[in-house]
Amino acid sequence: MNDWVTVLTTDLPQEAHLAKAKLESEGINVFMKDEMTAQVHNFYSNAIGGVKLQIEDKDYQKAMDILKASGYIRETEQSENKTLKKFDRITAKIPYIRKMMLELRLVGAIALIILAIIGLILIVSKSGFY
Repeated sequence: MNDWVTVLTTDLPQEAHLAKAKLESEGINVFMKDEMTAQVHNFYSNAIGGVKLQIEDKDYQKAMDILKASGYIRETEQSENKTLKKFDRITAKIPYIRKMMLELRLVGAIALIILAIIGLILIVSKSGFY
């Protein structure tokens, strides 16, 4: 049994349907994840990460080539964020934290830093060192 991988994410279901039709016309099985949620509660689309167009992993390269040739995916050059990659590598070693998405780990780390700063400010203000 093949795993399903996401090849395209859109905010609107109708955009995903056009890409789905193109892939199916080329003989690729397609599944649209979170389509119903985006249709019924259209403001939730961004919160859930949009409508995900998924295909079987064996068709990944063929699907990507078709979507790029059709203009659904534009190739842009992205530079690697070395700091984020290092943060991911460090936090992936922590047992329960490694299961979380990178974005949640980052938000958690920022929240801890803010709490530590607030704690220090409270300690300093109560002790009268100012």
